[in-house]
Amino acid sequence: MTTFKILIVEDEELYADKLEMLVDKLGYEHIATVDNSTDALSIIKQTKPDLILMDVHIKGAYDGIELTDLIHKEQPIPVIFITSMMDDLTFNRATRANPINFLNKPFNDLQLQRSIELSIRQLNSVTKIDATQDWEEDIYFEDFFYIKNRHKLDKVAVAEVLYLEADGHYCFIHTKDKRHLVRISMTDLASRLVTASFLQTHRSFLVNLKKIQSVDLQDSVVVVEGKHIPVSKRNREILLKKLDWI
Repeated sequence: MTTFKILIVEDEELYADKLEMLVDKLGYEHIATVDNSTDALSIIKQTKPDLILMDVHIKGAYDGIELTDLIHKEQPIPVIFITSMMDDLTFNRATRANPINFLNKPFNDLQLQRSIELSIRQLNSVTKIDATQDWEEDIYFEDFFYIKNRHKLDKVAVAEVLYLEADGHYCFIHTKDKRHLVRISMTDLASRLVTASFLQTHRSFLVNLKKIQSVDLQDSVVVVEGKHIPVSKRNREILLKKLDWI
């Protein structure tokens, strides 16, 4: 499981400390806190963050808005702008930089938590998500699942998924180290997997083809990390063709 990485760019010590505390409390990886554009660019080159909490007014050659424009020319890292000044000029400039969210100072822990969670929810989403619905179910993104685990989100790479297992209106996402229970049907979850690496072998199982260790043709099962997963007659030929065994 990959930890969701957050960079903080804030030049007010009080707010920087508050941001650090809540990022750690929510269970995300706090990469670093910097107060100027030069250090921010250096940190971003060293390790690509998943999200940046960016104060609009920071030290250095560029303010937060200019810095975001520079960052987005190289890589589309999402940014939440944080500011105590939201006059029309600042807002219009900030909007043109395409932030994923805004957070006005002063803010409390709940406001920051919701801002981060709602922002993560939007990142590269394959399906359009209604921002008014409860933050209950898992949302699929291009290369990752973001799975709610109490008050934090676990970031699970699609490549790490061994197989999916249906359980009524719920679904288990199995990785080598953990089993995640999510409130979403197999059909809905499978429709969000835009990859040729997965195949439904049975009405209750969707398997990562790259993780298959062996195929037992006599018993009609595939073995993934020691788990015997059934293969229906209807899906057997499709499976063998996918594996180039025919």
